[in-house]
Amino acid sequence: MHKFVCLLRLLFLAVFSLTIVQCREADDRSRFLYADDPAATDIIEYQLHNAPSRDYSGDERREASKNQPGSEYDEERHIKPYFLTGENGPRVVQFYSPWCGHCQSFKSKYVALYKEVNRRLVDEETEVNFYAVSCSVHHWVCLQNNIKGFPTILAFKENSVDPLQLKEVTADNIAVAVGVDIKSSLRDGIKDNIDSDVEGGEDSEEGFRPIDILGASLDGLSRTREAVYRDAALSFTYALKTEMFANRDGNNVLDTNQRDAFAEWIDLLYWTLPPTWILHTLINDIRVNLDAVLVSENNMQIMVQKHDDVVNGMHTTWSAQCSKGVDGAGYLCGMWSLFHIISIGVIERHRAVLGARDQILTENVALTLRNYIEHFVSCEECRHYFVEMFDSCGFNHCRRLKQPQKLPPPESWQEFPLWLWEVHNHINVKLVEAKLKASNVVASSDELNTALWPSPEHCPQCKSGNKWDTKAVIAHLKKEFWPKGVQNFRFIVLKKKDGSKHTNSNRANLIENLIFFAGSAVFVMWCTRKQKRHQKQHIV
Repeated sequence: MHKFVCLLRLLFLAVFSLTIVQCREADDRSRFLYADDPAATDIIEYQLHNAPSRDYSGDERREASKNQPGSEYDEERHIKPYFLTGENGPRVVQFYSPWCGHCQSFKSKYVALYKEVNRRLVDEETEVNFYAVSCSVHHWVCLQNNIKGFPTILAFKENSVDPLQLKEVTADNIAVAVGVDIKSSLRDGIKDNIDSDVEGGEDSEEGFRPIDILGASLDGLSRTREAVYRDAALSFTYALKTEMFANRDGNNVLDTNQRDAFAEWIDLLYWTLPPTWILHTLINDIRVNLDAVLVSENNMQIMVQKHDDVVNGMHTTWSAQCSKGVDGAGYLCGMWSLFHIISIGVIERHRAVLGARDQILTENVALTLRNYIEHFVSCEECRHYFVEMFDSCGFNHCRRLKQPQKLPPPESWQEFPLWLWEVHNHINVKLVEAKLKASNVVASSDELNTALWPSPEHCPQCKSGNKWDTKAVIAHLKKEFWPKGVQNFRFIVLKKKDGSKHTNSNRANLIENLIFFAGSAVFVMWCTRKQKRHQKQHIV
């Protein structure tokens, strides 16, 4: 009976997905320059399937019905991207055609301008967002904004709807146009190159100050979001190739506990990571072929190699902030980046999971992380600390991460990223203590405070005196570890595992299935009617 219900669910999901495509044709990836490009993740490519519904409904719909009485509402002619309205911060919008040679050549400069402008901001809490609109896809949006040539660059001040078109596109001109202050480009030569792939070392003009295990430097030279994700992807693939079968029992066969720990770890990544991250191509392939890749180390190596060019591209080393200028270093820093991305994903993605809801509870997420570290982190000291801390209910996680399975309070999802952040800070403090102890120096309170992240330079509102503002900390973690812009709310289906501590009654399962089927049926009927109305309009 259970298998039959699962088959019915999969059938409805297939119909559900097909209907969505029929209602709104999927975007053609070849008609975008920036979407899904690992080198352009800082640029927000406007895509309708990721846009908030108010862009093509609400006031626009009502206004259209007044101006076109008795006619159908033409959705495409009334799309209004959210960043072209008020109540937005300072921003830059590029209108382009993907077939335009100038636009293709300008792409790398546009990405570089985003990095330069935001790196030189005087107010580090401000961010100037850079958007891109493909006129090949959003023809009517470009017509409504009187776009006559490509690329066209418009700059908006905070909360303004009146753009200034930029003829000479430089960081200084952008700053003036959007109304922000930036530092001189000659202020510090090394800071101008902080986002490059050149690693610091003994020959650098100025070495980096000591940085914490996460990779956030103590003097505020933090990584870009692109570097954070690149470091995390490198560490993930490195772990698959080198840590998976580094078995401490002396053989290359995973036991049952290790196989279960790895399967749960992959499931955790599957539902918590941002849906648009290219790393999902590797994760999905592993999930589908889990038994095969766990047969041997060689099979795992083949699997990783198959996706390496797509996932990591030309990047084979960790960022300078992560590696501290040491060639080949940065693995643990990248892993901590991945852990924090997961932790924010728990907040952002828990509503998207169907099926085994017990697996997404914060206590289970923490246990999955603990089991992965126990079985697959070869650093013995790191592994011993984390497992011992967790098993002794370190940082009160046994109480803090306890959630009711049905309708957990919204604020309860924030406890896991806060708990992980506290663990991370405690490790940083221990590292400083150990380093100074090796030099026969007792760490002062000021020295220990420098190990805490985020620093006052990174987040002035995060700490007042000796008290942390957890809301500000969560906001800062999201800013550091979660992509900006609207994310595709892709649903995830997790299978329930045998022997789970949390099991639903048959009646609860029946109700859940009925609600799922009823909701899917209503949505299919709505989309079918909408499609018929569009067909009638085209006939007329």
